[in-house]
Amino acid sequence: MEVLTVNNRILGTQSFSRSIAVLQLISERDSPSVSDLLKLCDLTRPTLYRILASLEAEGLIQQTSDKRYRLGARLVGLAHKALAQMDLRSLARPSLEMLRDDTGETVHLAVRNREQMIYIDKIESREVVRMASTIGTPVPFHSSSVGKAYLSAMPHEDALALLDRLPLDAVTDQTNTDRDRLKRFMIRADELGYAYDDQENEKDIVCFGAAIRDVSGGPVAAVSVSVPLFRLRDDRRFYWRALLRHTAEISARLGYSDLLGDVRMGS
Repeated sequence: MEVLTVNNRILGTQSFSRSIAVLQLISERDSPSVSDLLKLCDLTRPTLYRILASLEAEGLIQQTSDKRYRLGARLVGLAHKALAQMDLRSLARPSLEMLRDDTGETVHLAVRNREQMIYIDKIESREVVRMASTIGTPVPFHSSSVGKAYLSAMPHEDALALLDRLPLDAVTDQTNTDRDRLKRFMIRADELGYAYDDQENEKDIVCFGAAIRDVSGGPVAAVSVSVPLFRLRDDRRFYWRALLRHTAEISARLGYSDLLGDVRMGS
């Protein structure tokens, strides 16, 4: 396709830039009116009306009954497609490596695979004694920190329904197989922002897990820090504070904003 240019400028870029600027203003304000937008942008009323009509025709914005503007449904679909096209492993890797360096322990990235979690990345500890897990290893929801963190980040009713379907087998002699206790644990983990398993998925290994959320607020993955029991520090805040900090970074890259994050980090 031939692109027309004038003095090395692509024709239509000014109009496109203005439309994007107006769209950005609408996204940053709570349903602005035309008068609000005129105060915020350097556009004439006729030009602004043309831009608004164009954006509305494309489904990128919509007008409310009281003549205000908000983002349109088409943007939701575009956002989800953009997020789906991101390589989560590549996006998360820098933060996962920093989490490993901050704690000195092995870090896992896991996603949901039907009624279990599966490791899709692993950053090895530099210590001699390490976990024997491998990428592709499935782990149960109820016995792993990644599984419990993912459950706690799901909508409550969905998490309860999933938990009711799980067989809750004992993976080790420490595994919690009591459904009611797990439900209470899930609620507490949601309040704290992280979950843990105390030798429930692997003997002599304690793990701390936290969910990664996307722009919708729902979980898309979970991260764990796995610590051999003999190396576990008495102050467990050392692990979960670093975990929350780095999972928040990854979630922010996916468009999620955690208003409770500062409160949790200060706990």
